[in-house]
Amino acid sequence: LQAQDVHVVVLDRRVEGVDVDIVRGDSVQGAHNLMSHLISLGHRRVGMLSGPAEVSAARDRVLGYRTALTEAEIAFDETLVRYGNFTVDSGDEMTRELLTLDRRPTAIFAANNFIAVGAMRALHGAGLTVPDDMSLVAFDDLPDIYMQAPILTVAAQPTFELGTVAAKLLLDRLKGEKSRPPADILLSTELIVRASARPLNGMPLRNDGVKEESR
Repeated sequence: LQAQDVHVVVLDRRVEGVDVDIVRGDSVQGAHNLMSHLISLGHRRVGMLSGPAEVSAARDRVLGYRTALTEAEIAFDETLVRYGNFTVDSGDEMTRELLTLDRRPTAIFAANNFIAVGAMRALHGAGLTVPDDMSLVAFDDLPDIYMQAPILTVAAQPTFELGTVAAKLLLDRLKGEKSRPPADILLSTELIVRASARPLNGMPLRNDGVKEESR
């Protein structure tokens, strides 16, 4: 595309070795906030269902997960981390793998919304309910078509803003701003606490100042 002088804006990830405008949600911050929330509920064994290891957004979400563990002085357990694809089928498969562990996790962190749908499918197939048998959180909110009880606790990206900022960058390039250095714009996520994660062993909920939503 660049060889043909086609303007490019990349959404949601970095592309190594390519200098283009990038607009992405803060995957490290969002994942850290989700993990910190689970830790505040008493969870210490949290399964991490990630996307492809070669995708920057997947690596960043694992980094946020690990950073929260380090801050809470909880040892990182690589057997709890699975790399797959950002798809429903991959979420299903990775969840079934976690359920074969001798020591199952008490909570699952899905690295995107489609992985979360797959995780719910696998848990249902194993006769487990969310959040009574397994707490579940996800990066990215779910479209209304997928909404079902319990509603997921998520790190929501500002999807509308991602689109509008990317379109503005592209229009600026089309207007002739070819000499401007490539931008890497990072937008904050929002932790939305709903009903899919519960305190472990009856621990009281901590008031950590995040948005709570009842639906």
